[in-house]
Amino acid sequence: MEIFVKLSPFMVKAGIIEVGRDRLKQVAHKLAFLLVTEELSFNSLQELLTSFDCPIYRCLTALDIERYFNFRGTKVLGFRRNELSVQVMKALKGYDVKRGERIPSHPRVAILGASGIGRHHANWWRLEGAQVVAFLGSNAESIAKTTDTLKSMFEFNGRGYTDLQELLATEKPDVVDVCLPPKMHYNAVKTALEAGCHVLCEKPFVYDDDLTADDMLAQARELTQLAEEKKLSLGVCTQYVMAAEEIRRLWLEEHAGEKITSFEGCLISPTRNRPPNAKWTWIDLAPHMLGVAQVLSACGDIDWSNVKTTFEGHLAEATFPCKCRDGCVIDCKITTFHRDEEPKNVRQITLNGELFDIGGHLDENKIFQMDIKTPNGVVERPDMMRLLIRSYMHGCLNVPGKMARQNLEWMLKVIELAEKK
Repeated sequence: MEIFVKLSPFMVKAGIIEVGRDRLKQVAHKLAFLLVTEELSFNSLQELLTSFDCPIYRCLTALDIERYFNFRGTKVLGFRRNELSVQVMKALKGYDVKRGERIPSHPRVAILGASGIGRHHANWWRLEGAQVVAFLGSNAESIAKTTDTLKSMFEFNGRGYTDLQELLATEKPDVVDVCLPPKMHYNAVKTALEAGCHVLCEKPFVYDDDLTADDMLAQARELTQLAEEKKLSLGVCTQYVMAAEEIRRLWLEEHAGEKITSFEGCLISPTRNRPPNAKWTWIDLAPHMLGVAQVLSACGDIDWSNVKTTFEGHLAEATFPCKCRDGCVIDCKITTFHRDEEPKNVRQITLNGELFDIGGHLDENKIFQMDIKTPNGVVERPDMMRLLIRSYMHGCLNVPGKMARQNLEWMLKVIELAEKK
């Protein structure tokens, strides 16, 4: 980022910068890349992704754009192709908005594991225009039960299978959504990719208690490389990254030009009769809040020498400084907890001491909406999982393979440090 800032006056002098949506569309064939600010809305970003084929980089704020380029109130800049643009693109590596391969506008989707969270995934796919054609179950009894559940939620006309290979060969889905237990993720994702399907996988990316951390990270790399070789989209459902993007934007609206220097994330959910196991609390919940830390730091680096952990009973907590790509440091604290006392579900993100409490409600059409309680009132947005699926369908991978591997590495490293205490 420092190199990018140093090059800004040369870009202005060279006259390679274009502004204005209409103008950008006129010269789209001449653009090397687009630069969009952190405040740019989700819908605007999706529109750009579908309208422009050039790379898109997301960083800085509107105030930064004014300071470095003298364009006031601008959130999107276009840069024409020339030798200087090539240097700039190298300086912006790591800030690019990941695009997946083009997915059909009404893809055929198969849900692997639709009795739990998968049934909600199925409904979001359906609401976003996909065709939910099949699901994978464990036995005939579970298939019958899950079929009834899906039919009670929407007009489900698909089929249930107990064999993944048979499902893939018969239904030929465009997208496979993996909502199976973590230990089954690796084989399911690999099988789906090998069959030529795009994949969206629940968190954690992979996990198997019988494997070492190095083995699990190797599996994650293998799956990412396989997707790249086959030119298929592979994303992971740490959907709180969608809430993080929205909350960061809301915070920046009130604190223009300021930096986020502290982040606290708290996730609490019911025990569901699970015995106390802090490690499994962390595995179950931490990927979401680690994803928030990744968003805020632009996938920066944790200072592992200053990590503190508390793993006791159902509680798993970690504090650590995270160095952002721009050199700033965010002091992070992530608390995850399973309990049966009220409130059983807590979803909170605190930035520089300001609390954003995430809840939700059913609208008049009985569709779940996300509510974000901010210091200035409540903001309503679509459910974060729906936003992730919507983004995925438009070719934007909010948690692509590289980011998913980092999320997994952070999750495993915290466990390792907690177990050494």
